[in-house]
Amino acid sequence: MCCSSGSMSTSMGASYGNIRVATGGIANYGVTSQLAIGAGSGFTFINVVRIKLKRTAGTAATFTPRLYDLSGAAAGSIDMQFEGSATAVANLFDVSTSGCVFRTDAAGQFYLEPGPNAGADNNFSYEIYFEVL
Repeated sequence: MCCSSGSMSTSMGASYGNIRVATGGIANYGVTSQLAIGAGSGFTFINVVRIKLKRTAGTAATFTPRLYDLSGAAAGSIDMQFEGSATAVANLFDVSTSGCVFRTDAAGQFYLEPGPNAGADNNFSYEIYFEVL
């Protein structure tokens, strides 16, 4: 299964109480490329409260964001914790979630899959707001 590919950057921005913000840009992502986002050390329970994703370049026509609790997990598997709607590349995906609570992997990470429908040259900007429980 595919993990992250191409270039990427993750920045842990401001923290508000238990709310953390992971922001950055990712480049050259394909259909199943995933970005690891750190939430702590060891198994950590989190509550994802908002997901923002914007495709900035590439050949895809749509993208469907997903979050997983395991690296390399596939869409529709038990490890998929969130699935957004198919979004036209010209639009901003911006969803506030409720009840998106799950446990990270043993390294304290969860995984963002932007989910472009085509190509391996897609770039995205992202912001993930999550609460450490």
